[in-house]
Amino acid sequence: MVVGWGLDLANSLGRLADSGEAIVSLEIVQEIRDIDDPQQKGILLGVDLLSWMGTARASLDIDQYVYHECGHESDSAVP
Repeated sequence: MVVGWGLDLANSLGRLADSGEAIVSLEIVQEIRDIDDPQQKGILLGVDLLSWMGTARASLDIDQYVYHECGHESDSAVP
């Protein structure tokens, strides 16, 4: 989605960041509620996104929240 904003915007944001008039940041918030679900794990940052962020002089902030109750049967079933 971010890459779809185009390089013109990335260049404009990069100029603002270089001038000190703005701080550019991509913030990702991930909530994991089922630690056994592989689709809830991992964050992929492709080369296109990283290139766009570099052009925009963007920082990256990743917040991860894992909601897990200890003591489930699967937790105590350690051989």
